[in-house]
Amino acid sequence: MKVLRSRRLARMAGCTALMPGVVAMAATAPASAQARVTATLIQSHVVVSWGGNWHGQLGDGTTTSRSRYGDIGAGDDVVQVAAGYDHGLAVRSDGTVWAWGDNRYGVLGGGTTTDPTTPVQVTGLTGVTQVAAGSLFGLALRSDGTVWAWGDNAHGELGRGTTSDHEVTPAPVIGLTGVTRISAGDGFGLALRSDGTVRAWGLNDSGQLGNGTTASSAVPVQVAGLSQVTGISAGWASAIATRTSGIPAVTSVWTWGANDYGQLGDGTRTGHSTPERVTGAPVYIAGIAAGSNFAEVLGTDGSVWGWGSNGVGELGAGRSNLPVTHPVNTIGAGSGITQLSAGSSHVLALKSNGTVLAWGYGAWGQLGNGSTASPAGPVQVTGLTGATQVAAGSESSYAVRVPLPTVPDLTGDTTTQAGQALQAAGLVLGAVTKATDKYCNNLGTVMSQNPLAGTAVSPGSAVSVTIGQAPPTGCP
Repeated sequence: MKVLRSRRLARMAGCTALMPGVVAMAATAPASAQARVTATLIQSHVVVSWGGNWHGQLGDGTTTSRSRYGDIGAGDDVVQVAAGYDHGLAVRSDGTVWAWGDNRYGVLGGGTTTDPTTPVQVTGLTGVTQVAAGSLFGLALRSDGTVWAWGDNAHGELGRGTTSDHEVTPAPVIGLTGVTRISAGDGFGLALRSDGTVRAWGLNDSGQLGNGTTASSAVPVQVAGLSQVTGISAGWASAIATRTSGIPAVTSVWTWGANDYGQLGDGTRTGHSTPERVTGAPVYIAGIAAGSNFAEVLGTDGSVWGWGSNGVGELGAGRSNLPVTHPVNTIGAGSGITQLSAGSSHVLALKSNGTVLAWGYGAWGQLGNGSTASPAGPVQVTGLTGATQVAAGSESSYAVRVPLPTVPDLTGDTTTQAGQALQAAGLVLGAVTKATDKYCNNLGTVMSQNPLAGTAVSPGSAVSVTIGQAPPTGCP
């Protein structure tokens, strides 16, 4: 493991993806039920976390690591999350950014260097559509196509034209406009522009800026020779991109930077400072993810391909003391995987059914399966359902999820009101029966229900109710 000039062992990466925003449920309840169901009219998107927590990077108010997921109080309208070395970032539906964890060098952007263990708002950012978390700095893409940065600036990774110890509040990266996607590595950033070209800035000791030099740059430079780019991902000291070929749906993979562990996938362990095409990768690509010293590609058929370091099973199929220098198919087609995120030495994979798989290094519980073992292949993150996005950091993991709906209390509702309240919660009205209400407290309204109020159930579940009716002898 190398110690970079970015002050630490930098073993993180970021394949971040924009995910759907908050969904409004179209239901209008009668006035008597309106106040009670208002909170369920929005389908919540919350962040959950698991793994290492020594800097509070799980955002749960503690510094206790755990191997099962738990909620982060980043709001119930999170649209995207990003994982840094020991910190996390989240974008909410109102365009604000929230951060938690290690705050050395002002990486949380709140104007201080104090570590919070629960999310705090990043100062002065609005209209944000995506965030990327680097080793010790953060990036935010705004809806106007500009990029803002904060945190460590020892190598110009903030793109302000100068180097400095650190900056605790966000400011624009110089000269970047028309940006559609961002990614952050160890001390350097990448930005994909709407014209299909890529800009890079910051640390460049291994040629990770892709401009044919190893000179760091405090302003964005163009990655040489890349056009028609559709995806980017920054790793430890290397980068990966996808390009269209002019043939519909056919995509090629390109890499540059450090190659000590074969992470460029070119069959060698020799780095290069300009992009070169990876041969042997799939041509129908759904996503890419650069880890610390490895890379993963997701095919549109759900297959996973990887190369680079595999000492702890980073590639998802066994372990190898020797680097894998060319693409190998580690997970077959039909897996149901729709997104990958690569961290320091573990990978998260989102499936189409909302569950999450993980593989690689697990000593801090970052695989989320209740264990600290490092298995030889994928394991399922225990109990996690409804996930819409994943982000793997150094030794911690995050996911955005839609929590299971909770059955509302229907007591006192008419059948119509109960049905509308259930619809607002994403549930349906099941069997309706009648029973004698000997005290006449719920005549014509719900007196009992199954499941009980507060029960978490699957979306679309049916809730049966019992409606009270007067005793044969009349009410008392």
